[in-house]
Amino acid sequence: MSAMIPEVAHWGLALVPVLILLALFVWLDAFDLMSFREIALLLLLGGVAAIAVYPVSGRLIDTLPIGFSGYSRFVAPWLEEAVKAIAIIGLFWFNRIGYKLDAVISGFAIGAGFSVVENIIYLTIFPQYGTGTWLVRGLGTAVMHGTTLAMLAAVAHELAERETRQSAGDFDFSLLWFLPGYLIAVALHTTFNQFPDRPMLAMMGAAIFAPIAIMAVFQFGTAEAERWLVVERAAHQAQFDALKAGQWPDGPSGTKIAALAERLAPENARRVRRYWELQAWLVAQAEEAMIEEAAGDVSVDKEQVAAAFAELEGLRRALGKSTHSALKALLPFSRNDYWEVSELRQRLS
Repeated sequence: MSAMIPEVAHWGLALVPVLILLALFVWLDAFDLMSFREIALLLLLGGVAAIAVYPVSGRLIDTLPIGFSGYSRFVAPWLEEAVKAIAIIGLFWFNRIGYKLDAVISGFAIGAGFSVVENIIYLTIFPQYGTGTWLVRGLGTAVMHGTTLAMLAAVAHELAERETRQSAGDFDFSLLWFLPGYLIAVALHTTFNQFPDRPMLAMMGAAIFAPIAIMAVFQFGTAEAERWLVVERAAHQAQFDALKAGQWPDGPSGTKIAALAERLAPENARRVRRYWELQAWLVAQAEEAMIEEAAGDVSVDKEQVAAAFAELEGLRRALGKSTHSALKALLPFSRNDYWEVSELRQRLS
């Protein structure tokens, strides 16, 4: 029994600190964007990345907690950050990231999952290593893995904003959004790995830098999101009011959708107007819910929102695939707007 106590302590030191830090970041999220299920999925994605990279990276790292070889110091960061980045790229591609807070938490969670699985592998292979090793792995290497991907995601979000905040019909995905953040992540990872003979120094650097850097992004991201929400909610409410009054909103989208409606049968023209009206209302409701969440007093009329979603789905089917596709391409809603609506739908459950 006494021999098991140090082993349990080693597992705790290696695995728990980064998960506690992740839980802290989720708790500090003013908009309450991430559910437990989403966090678990992100941790799983990170774990899969660690398993994918281990056949190469794990076998070539010569010692713990930080390898002395040239591979460990100069090659591993490029490979490991690239594999971790695949998950973030996928989240952007499938429109699962909305605000910088969302991006940072997602990046840190994937990095945390990567480090947890990596450390489980090393705990299994090297059970004879002492407390100092697992302290450095848990408070240093693990936190570093989360921080580097969080920074990559934040930089990518900043570069993608122009596309994600304009009409979804004009969206143009680019891998170049991720290159600067990837280079920053590799630089941070490489710097961390330059102290194989002074692992406690590397650990302290990661443990101090990570909270400061991420909290700075949190503060900036929260203020940025709050500004967007106020402005965009007013714009979407104005769209809803105009459509409710029987008018088409001003702007290119209003002109093009009005022309589309004129070419349709009267019943489908009515459906087009109603579809836009409901979509504008849902986006405005999603933004209002986030504003209220940040203020600590969120209230959503779940029955009314659920009814709106159901009616929207009925209109989509009634319009038909071709008309709905043509309409959706013309609507002025951005990818970010649709992400907000998906968050609203999630609140229903």
